[in-house]
Amino acid sequence: MIVAGLVLLIALVWGMKHTKEEQLGLIEAFETVKTEASNELPLQNEAFGITAEAAELPDGVEAVLAIPAIELKSPVLAGASPANLDKALGSIEGLDEPGKMGGSYAIAGHQAHVFGKFFNRLDELESGDRFTLETINEEMAFEVFDIQIVKPEQVEVLKPKKGMSMVSLITCYPENSNEFRLIVQAKKVE
Repeated sequence: MIVAGLVLLIALVWGMKHTKEEQLGLIEAFETVKTEASNELPLQNEAFGITAEAAELPDGVEAVLAIPAIELKSPVLAGASPANLDKALGSIEGLDEPGKMGGSYAIAGHQAHVFGKFFNRLDELESGDRFTLETINEEMAFEVFDIQIVKPEQVEVLKPKKGMSMVSLITCYPENSNEFRLIVQAKKVE
């Protein structure tokens, strides 16, 4: 029994370490590509018409989300597939690009059972809290304006709102359940 407990504890610690290393690797690769794009593309742009959007992003990383209020910095992968959500956050497909005026962009994340991982602390956010979303082209600031608990099928909450660029952060609610969804919505601020 003691050996089984030790094996489980070692597996848990290894899993946490592996996930953290994988996330840091994705963030570092994203930052490297962004730096290279900003250094090289202005020159190439004049000669060849290449833009930052053409830079190849590592492993499907489309952004890095940083929420200081809950001490979160995580890559956002393209698509909220189970494989993506096991190692990072994932964008909801079929919505707008982040930062688009009158658009809606959404990021899903698991409530990992380890404090501070993924969206485990998302319910601590309050109206007025700010976070950043960094893409290959820009770093955008967002301010929380609405927090809702909805049924999983209530996808209408993700519809764009006129006159603002909106980001929705989504996780299951309550903890250890998928009965509802916690939706934290934020608007782009200058």
